[in-house]
Amino acid sequence: MLNMQFDIKRINLLKEILLHLRHEGSLESIKSDVNQLKSISVVNLLLMQLELINGDHGITIEDVKRFSSIESDLSGNSTIYHPSHPVQIFKEENAAFQVVMNQINQIMESLEEDQNQTHQNDKLKQFIFQLEEFHNHYNRKEKIFFPIMERYGHYAPTRTVWRADIRIRARYQALKRQIDPRYDSDITRIRKRYDTFENEFKEMIYQEEAIILPILQSIFSEDDWLAIANESEAFGYAIIEAPGEPWLPKRKNVDENKEIADSPTTQNIVLGGGGYLTTEEAELILNNLPLEITFVDKNDMFKYFNEITEASEMMLVRTPISIGRNVANCHPPKSLMKVMTLMRDLKTGKRTSESMWFKRKNQYIHLTYKAIFNDKGEFLGVLEYVQDIQPFFELPSEVKMGLT
Repeated sequence: MLNMQFDIKRINLLKEILLHLRHEGSLESIKSDVNQLKSISVVNLLLMQLELINGDHGITIEDVKRFSSIESDLSGNSTIYHPSHPVQIFKEENAAFQVVMNQINQIMESLEEDQNQTHQNDKLKQFIFQLEEFHNHYNRKEKIFFPIMERYGHYAPTRTVWRADIRIRARYQALKRQIDPRYDSDITRIRKRYDTFENEFKEMIYQEEAIILPILQSIFSEDDWLAIANESEAFGYAIIEAPGEPWLPKRKNVDENKEIADSPTTQNIVLGGGGYLTTEEAELILNNLPLEITFVDKNDMFKYFNEITEASEMMLVRTPISIGRNVANCHPPKSLMKVMTLMRDLKTGKRTSESMWFKRKNQYIHLTYKAIFNDKGEFLGVLEYVQDIQPFFELPSEVKMGLT
């Protein structure tokens, strides 16, 4: 289905040009059509390409590559060279993925000749497991890049790319299952799974570098990139080392645009339960609770989270970039319907709360969503609180009454 933020005539024109190139390979006969595209901004042209690739339009990555190679002057080509800039880090990770994939292909070729090579089998698994770090790469894209992109009004591309990311994650999980020793590890089956993953993974690398990053470089401000640089470590990096010398904007004072209103106040907060607290006291109490707290207001806006630990250590990673984001855009497309159904039920009072729990490594994570209403019965929002309950299962005795 066509994303309605685009002019239908223009996107159909671009589609016709791409299909013409697929069959004819030359722009000469449709030069006038191509000239019409020059009135379109680089950002919109790139967004249209992203829509055609990921939508149900019959356009492939190869079609877009062919167009970009012939009409390079229509493409975004802004380049940032600082090694610690988020764009350069993203590209460096993609280059590292390519190196690992080349290693995997070489090993597979060897195993296809003789599968009974224990050392090569072990190396194959090692490199496939190393590729799993692409989750960090994708998480930064989805949780840090996309929220800012949405602030500039570009919602549809984030959803279509996120869906593609989910498919790629599923391809990787299928590949991992295929190399599990509990299953048949025949090299032919592994190769089939790997080729499917690699094809889609490489297509996403192209989308990131030829389309997504140029869009972001065109619309993001230095403050946006600085926020991304500051929050990236919480999600981790893929294969490459963490950046060394930090990237900073060229202006002298990196905080010169920060509003004074963001500064904490020392005024007292009067509490209905009894007593009062200063803003500092209230903040410190919230940040010392043994819970990760998130609040989404009545308009479905992600408004607050407490900071009981560094973002990279959180059970559910939250960073300031997501503040102000609609909750619908904070969740992957596959879980969106369930999340919005829950939000609706909590708003209407059909449910007052909902809990879930799951294990992750050495943690037993318990998560609760609770509707918040004021004394007048008016819905104010949803409180989410998360706790690691594993320590409760490891108490040394049934009772401890005294203080030590």
